[in-house]
Amino acid sequence: VPNNADDTIKLNGKLMKQMRGTMLQYQMIEKGDHIMCCVSGGKDSATLLHLLLQMQRKLSRDEPFFHLTAVHLDQKQPGYNGSSLVTWLRDQVGVPFRIIEQDTYSIVKEKTAVGKTYCSLCSRLRRGVLYSVAHEIGANKIALGHHGDDAIETLMLNMIHGGKMKSMPARYYSEDRGVHVIRPLMGCLEDDIRRFAMEMKFPILPCNLCGSQPDAHRAKVKLLCASLEAMNPMAKRNMINAMSDVRPSHLLDVDLREACGMDGATGRVTDADRAALVHALFPAWQQGQGSMEPSLFGKDI
Repeated sequence: VPNNADDTIKLNGKLMKQMRGTMLQYQMIEKGDHIMCCVSGGKDSATLLHLLLQMQRKLSRDEPFFHLTAVHLDQKQPGYNGSSLVTWLRDQVGVPFRIIEQDTYSIVKEKTAVGKTYCSLCSRLRRGVLYSVAHEIGANKIALGHHGDDAIETLMLNMIHGGKMKSMPARYYSEDRGVHVIRPLMGCLEDDIRRFAMEMKFPILPCNLCGSQPDAHRAKVKLLCASLEAMNPMAKRNMINAMSDVRPSHLLDVDLREACGMDGATGRVTDADRAALVHALFPAWQQGQGSMEPSLFGKDI
């Protein structure tokens, strides 16, 4: 039982509202879906599973609105003990689940060069296994526990180290695997998830790969994001919002400008129909208060 039931109920409602908003925006769930929820043993995926079960109960009437299966991958890390997770899934959650055993740990340790991080290869191997399991159980969607902080950190890592403005999508379709991947928690902040998981006493399994590299770039970016909140407590929330409110006219990507119906060099409108589809390029027109004028692109909007 949580330490403060009232606060936990409020936090549950907050996370559910944010998740529901993301799922509606990206049309993540349809009647008859079979969603495979990947449960890593961490706070994020446990919270995701908990919320998805709540949503399933609310949406279902005579039969389940969508089907849900939890899948945990035992990567054969030294000292691994998943018994607490199995007990939680079986006795408390009561959801159909599968435990998959696959030694990706040894491959990651062997193939990763000295001084490099394990995360990229570990993620690719793990994702490949999960795609295969999704096909085996007939799941058409895979739900992952990435949240808003993950999106912010990925954006900053790509900008700082890769020179690209690139984060992670809330939903995408894998053409090769024929399965949709959804991230329902993209509108949620990690601090809220951490507090909720602690109060709910979800079983947390340590990761010997992630925890063995405290000097990894992501850990540094996490510190940077925390420092930004000293400037503005809403910094992370604003950064999440910014990723869904992109202004091509005020960026330097010539190809993006042209794709959005603008001249790549000047930013003037060359295709009004295409430009009208881009968020906030014609704010007055969108509100029905004015016509579409190319001069709008010269203003700070």
